[in-house]
Amino acid sequence: MSKDEMKHTNLNVKERNVLTLNGVSNIESFDEGYISLEIGEGRISVEGNGLKIESLSREGGEIQITGRINGVYYSEKKKRIN
Repeated sequence: MSKDEMKHTNLNVKERNVLTLNGVSNIESFDEGYISLEIGEGRISVEGNGLKIESLSREGGEIQITGRINGVYYSEKKKRIN
């Protein structure tokens, strides 16, 4: 995936049970209650219950998460200080 493609993300949540997101460059951490994903210029965190990564396309940067989705949070990447 090119850098331009990674900057653009689309997020879709269906009935708080299925989340589909593209533009994912890395899965930072995951368990049944929390998933942290790196996207172009930042991070998306998903909180819930019984969360599962149903599918992941490394080439397309698309992920599908199922379970009870209680919150989705965006944050910017922290810049390193030299």
